[in-house]
Amino acid sequence: MSGENFINSIVRFNGKNYASWEFQFRMYVKGKELWGHVDGSSTAPTDPKELSSWEGKDAKIASWLLSSVEPHMVNNLRGFTTVKQMWDYLWRIYYQDNSARKFQLELDIGNYRQGNLSIEQFYSGFLNLWSDYTWLVHSTVPKEALAALQAVHSESQRDQFLMKLRPEFESARAGLINRTPVPSLDVCLGELLREEQRLASQLGIAQDAGGTEMVNVAYAAHDKGRYKSPPQCYSCKEVGHIAKHCRKKFCNYCKKEGHIIKDCRVRPQNRSAPAFHTAVQSSFVPASSAQPTTVPGSSSNITPEQVQQMIVSALSALGLQGKKYLLSSPWLIDSAASNHMTGSPAALQDVRKYDGEQHIQIADGNTLPITAVGNLGSSFTNVFVSPALSANLISVGQLVEENFSLHFDRSGCRV
Repeated sequence: MSGENFINSIVRFNGKNYASWEFQFRMYVKGKELWGHVDGSSTAPTDPKELSSWEGKDAKIASWLLSSVEPHMVNNLRGFTTVKQMWDYLWRIYYQDNSARKFQLELDIGNYRQGNLSIEQFYSGFLNLWSDYTWLVHSTVPKEALAALQAVHSESQRDQFLMKLRPEFESARAGLINRTPVPSLDVCLGELLREEQRLASQLGIAQDAGGTEMVNVAYAAHDKGRYKSPPQCYSCKEVGHIAKHCRKKFCNYCKKEGHIIKDCRVRPQNRSAPAFHTAVQSSFVPASSAQPTTVPGSSSNITPEQVQQMIVSALSALGLQGKKYLLSSPWLIDSAASNHMTGSPAALQDVRKYDGEQHIQIADGNTLPITAVGNLGSSFTNVFVSPALSANLISVGQLVEENFSLHFDRSGCRV
């Protein structure tokens, strides 16, 4: 490594990181076999020719030192003529062998946590703090006792590092500390890096599986504190209020402003429609693996296929006859969906392009665009179309807002 590139490879001294900067600078100069100029063992010769060569080397080391400190500190070193004088000045001013510095480092180590850092990033930051701490402590210990103290500090360093990991590494941490003897910090670091890679791979596999099997649903936001999204009005499609309190009332039946569908004079009132009672064990269980579900008060078992047929019949009774798409693609009653929504406009009427700014938030936190809006007959209006949706959803919240009556109990749902 050339002297010109040295500034790009060393920690720049800023007045607060003397220990780490001093170590790197000392190792670099020793590698160039010029450390005698810094510690004073190489003095200026008296021979003019040798003196010129010595001064050139000394000036080269001084230029490295000046390049490795912050610019505002350079002026503090202008009054010195040799690199040893500069080095002694920096040691005298910034070397902190006192209880206050030791206390601060112990406090920093105690408060240091992995947080959102990777294992490698956390280890690097932890090691910097620990190196400064041990550098202070070991500098005052006699050589005879240094080996024993280093062994004790090595165990403490490993334990401090392990106890500050995130909870997801608990199984790996337990496996390490339950060994006899407990591995060194280097061994622990290697195993934690492998565990981190395993967790990342497992998460990727889970996300891939979830992308193909998970039914995308949108979150409702009617009850404060229950969902993250603000409430949405099904009349004007703005957020922050519901249709009951909307000032921009719009009828989805006659397409006129000033009232909502339940108050529409044109719409036939009190349409008689049979109430359908269904019992669903799980709306998302595949038909091939579904088990019959017993309805209380009934002598027969109802399978998921029969439940779906009930839903289709209920929709047909509300004016949705003749749509083959309804028979081939199930519609699920979903209490978590904020709007009726589908992945295809095939079953819809009066389909128009969606020009709003809303989007559909799905279970994994991602969002899907809304491309169009249409109606399922005259009763199910403003159905969102998003091609990425993998299910057709009837929103319980929107049904309630549009004056439908729903009753849920342990055996099913009445509409």
